[in-house]
Amino acid sequence: MGRKFFLFFGPCLLLLWGLAIGETFETFRGIQWGTDKNNLSDLIAGPQRENVEVYTRKEPKKVGNIEVENIYYMFYKDKLGAAMITFQGTSISTRLKEALSQKYGPAEKPDPSAEKYIWDLGDLKILFNFLPTNESGSIEYYFKFIVQQRDEDKTKTKKDTERKMIDDL
Repeated sequence: MGRKFFLFFGPCLLLLWGLAIGETFETFRGIQWGTDKNNLSDLIAGPQRENVEVYTRKEPKKVGNIEVENIYYMFYKDKLGAAMITFQGTSISTRLKEALSQKYGPAEKPDPSAEKYIWDLGDLKILFNFLPTNESGSIEYYFKFIVQQRDEDKTKTKKDTERKMIDDL
């Protein structure tokens, strides 16, 4: 009986575990990447960037039990495509970097002299930056599909502008 139980429920448990791990790459703080901002009711307009709408939410500014400065949600063409967490302090930096490594595995460190780490996770790219001189840092999340769409649109706009200038000559 015990063997039959394991043979039946073992694969089910592995499937559930795999789904739980996969979720970490598809969402940011419970919001699926690519979600339309109009489907979210608790957004508060924040600083705006070129063609990107930035919002915060009515939520504690915490990551686990760590207080952070801000949590930004960035939308391109109304779709969640990026996010950023800003923080202050060396000890907070260490704790957040360790948490990222536990959740996403080892990071790349492109410059040994800088406190910059990169996790490239297929559709998601995470950048961790910390400046020891002013003890400030950020964690930036980029959903590659939306970022790629934005880059393609910028390239097309630039080409259209150049074409118009050439046509006007």
